[in-house]
Amino acid sequence: MSFSPQLMKAVEKLQYRATVGEVASQAGLSVQLAQNQLASLASEAGGTLQVADTGDIVYEFPSNFRSILTSKSAKLKFQATLNKIWQAVFYIIRISFGVALVASIAIMTIAILVLIFAANSKDDNSSRRRGGGIPTTWLIWWGPDLFRMFTPGYYRRGYGRSPQYSVRTVGSSKNSDMNFLESVFSFLFGDGDPNPKLEDRRWQTIGTVIQNNDGAVIAEQIAPYFDDLDSIAEENHMMAVMARFNGYPEVSPEGEIIYYFPELQVKAQERRKQFVPDYLEENRWTFTLAPVNQKFLAMGLG
Repeated sequence: MSFSPQLMKAVEKLQYRATVGEVASQAGLSVQLAQNQLASLASEAGGTLQVADTGDIVYEFPSNFRSILTSKSAKLKFQATLNKIWQAVFYIIRISFGVALVASIAIMTIAILVLIFAANSKDDNSSRRRGGGIPTTWLIWWGPDLFRMFTPGYYRRGYGRSPQYSVRTVGSSKNSDMNFLESVFSFLFGDGDPNPKLEDRRWQTIGTVIQNNDGAVIAEQIAPYFDDLDSIAEENHMMAVMARFNGYPEVSPEGEIIYYFPELQVKAQERRKQFVPDYLEENRWTFTLAPVNQKFLAMGLG
């Protein structure tokens, strides 16, 4: 995210500790814009939220917040590019193990057939006179259709399995889209992290919690959806929540910080409160999700 140069200069002039009103007046920005950008800046640069003796909300930033932003921005750009490249490379790696095993079997089969042809070529003439020759059954493949076996959804569509077998008995639906070459990699190295979209689930749940509470929450209500928080870190993580959902903090008469999210208070029509879990739970890690039949094929191929 790009931040207003006036806002960052104002934070520096105010010695890295200021209220929203001070930053807005110093930078010449609207209070709402200053509020939104301060929350985002605190989230990105490691700022903290405090309550002053007067009861006002104060943002405090590290003196090197500019260098933190620069290094973080460069790192994020590099990581995004690397992720795109890695997705393609990793898929090639995944299927390469299966390809190598299949290729080795094919080479061995061809070598055996060449030896058989060479041995039989010596008495080819006598074999013809006896009406013999190389048995045609040697050239017939009695196994499953290899071209179909390597396609995604092979077992789901019913090729190569008995009618009683069902892929639903083998775990999640993810395995129904795994082709044989991918299942070889899965059998050898596993399927990796089962929570690739954990952050999406986290923010969807937090947004629902805020809406269920009519757009006003305290840090303790959001804490179960972050990882390993103490009382100080709870308030710090609320900076990221405010930046994402355009919220702002206020101090209640009892001295408690309440976070308001005006946009999440508005609804197009009256709706029931949505169910949310009590905490963010990660999916169970299963080593391999390959179907049972493909596991046996991978073992046999190995």
